[in-house]
Amino acid sequence: MHPPIFHYETSRPLHHNGDCSILGVTPDGALYVEEIYAEDCWLAQHAFAADGTLIASVDESNGMNTSVVPLALPDDVIKPQAGWHCMALNYAGARHRGQRLPERVGDLVLPLSIADKVALAQRLKLDLPQLIGIAESYVLAETELIHPNLFLICRRIRFAYALPAPQTDADGEIYDYDTRVIYAAHFFDLLVEEERPTSAMLTDLADNLLHRPMDCLLHGDRLYVADGGADERLSQIHVWRVEWTEKPPTPEETLRKKLYG
Repeated sequence: MHPPIFHYETSRPLHHNGDCSILGVTPDGALYVEEIYAEDCWLAQHAFAADGTLIASVDESNGMNTSVVPLALPDDVIKPQAGWHCMALNYAGARHRGQRLPERVGDLVLPLSIADKVALAQRLKLDLPQLIGIAESYVLAETELIHPNLFLICRRIRFAYALPAPQTDADGEIYDYDTRVIYAAHFFDLLVEEERPTSAMLTDLADNLLHRPMDCLLHGDRLYVADGGADERLSQIHVWRVEWTEKPPTPEETLRKKLYG
């Protein structure tokens, strides 16, 4: 099954540089989003009209606003989905940092091919021998592209890498490996048993556009991806128009095929 083609349309900057998520989209295209920012996890929520106009916003303003009431979502809002269908990609192995030999890190991480290591080491700005494997994987959100098995997912992947020399943390614990995180938005086909190279997944959507994809929602022919901020980069909502390369089967056609082959 071929994935659809995505035509980038626009990005809607939010107000902060923390995590962000999609609360929902109405049938007429109004978009509701949420931001969680700063170490104290302050809350902000915004509503945009279909043309991108900001129509409502609430913000705790780093604790200065103590009377925030969350935005009321319309009854007909379409909400994003957690990664239930794609949870097979979830994995928790090695600790975030520690000692390689005593903890047998090589046995706990998911291995990477040499070609995958070369591509990922360049992206992570590591020397190739440093990269050990995948220490953790978690599907943050999923949205169905073609029923019943093709999804776009937002996924957090944590890679373990060896340090040139042992280090000591703030608690006095020695560690000789650490981990680094990449966020990715990529396709996942439930019927394909062999997972694609991790480095290939990072370019399924515009690779130079996404930084920390954290949530996604397909509504009609529009794909929305919530992209978390960091440092001076504000969180954003990116929007693509979706063009299907083949007609998606209807739920009735899928059921008929399942019953009668």
